[in-house]
Amino acid sequence: MLVVTNTIRIKSGFGKQVAERFAAAKGVQQMPGFVRLEVWLGEGKEGEEELKVCTLWEDEESFKGWTSSEAFRQAHRGSGDSKEYMLGASLNKYEVVVSQDTP
Repeated sequence: MLVVTNTIRIKSGFGKQVAERFAAAKGVQQMPGFVRLEVWLGEGKEGEEELKVCTLWEDEESFKGWTSSEAFRQAHRGSGDSKEYMLGASLNKYEVVVSQDTP
């Protein structure tokens, strides 16, 4: 399993607005190998909020299939409109080595 996090720095007060874009997005859920999407909102540095978009994939090939797909391009179309409140982003990938659920 692969977890991909996109940590987005946002001006304070705009975090929930940006998070709504992910709630409405449906393209990623249709991709082969997609398992789950979670969006977390937290405090960042002063004057900022931090949105962490976490996706869980069966494997890295599935994630690469998403990033090279037409659905990915459609999902990110118009993201330039957010320049007034988006401050930066960083992408990280992690292999899941331990996972536990409630028994």
